[in-house]
Amino acid sequence: MLFNIWLIIIGLMLVSGVILRIWQRNLPPVQLHKVSPKAAAQLVGEFIVSSYDGQFGYPSGLFRIEQSDETQIVAREVVGRGSHFTQIVKGLFKAILSVGAGFGCLGSYLAFCLAAILTPMLLYAALTELVLKNLLRSQIVATLERAQDGTKVAFTLRGPAALLVGRRLERAFHAPVLPARVAALAGVPVPQAGGGIRPTAAAGAPAETAADPADGTAADPIGAS
Repeated sequence: MLFNIWLIIIGLMLVSGVILRIWQRNLPPVQLHKVSPKAAAQLVGEFIVSSYDGQFGYPSGLFRIEQSDETQIVAREVVGRGSHFTQIVKGLFKAILSVGAGFGCLGSYLAFCLAAILTPMLLYAALTELVLKNLLRSQIVATLERAQDGTKVAFTLRGPAALLVGRRLERAFHAPVLPARVAALAGVPVPQAGGGIRPTAAAGAPAETAADPADGTAADPIGAS
C-alpha cells in the first residue's frame, strides 16, 4: 500500500513536470527608450543572471546565459550533476551495516536484507529526481528588436523558477502604474479593470457631482459642506 502511494506521488510529479516543460508564458513587450539593442542585451542579461529565486529553488534557482547577442538572449537554469538519493543509498548501507555488525552475523544479515529492500525505492527516487531536474529546468528567452527611439524587449518564460523571476522582470522593465488617487490629481488616465481607460479630472478642476437616486437630479459636490 505504501509503495503504491509512493508510485502515484512520483507519477503525478512526472506529469506536472511534463506540463511545466511544455507550457510557456509570454510577457507583454516592453519599450526601452534611448537604449540600443547591444546595451539592452547587456542590461537584461545582467539582470537575469543576478536574479535568484529561492521560493521554488529547484533544480537550483540560478540562471546562466547560454546565448546572447543583439537580437536574442537565452538563459537556462543551472542543473547540478548526480542525485541526492544516490548519496542517501550510500549512507543507508553504511549506517545499517555498521549497526547490524554490532549484533554479530545474524544482525549483519538482517541489516543487509533491510538495505536490499529499501534500495530499489531509493534508486527509483534517484532516477525520478534526474528526470525532474531536466523537466523542471527553467528557461528565459528575451527577444530584442529595434523600435522607434530604443529597443523593444519581449520575454518568454518556461519552468517554475522562470515564472517567479518573471515577476521581477515585470516590476523592473515595465512602466509603473500610478495609484488612482495620485493619477487623478495629476490628470493621468487610470486603467480600468475591463481594459478601458477612465479619464481623470485635471488638478484644480471642479469635483464630480453625485446624482440623487430619488429624482435623478445632481446633488451637491461630493465632500462639499
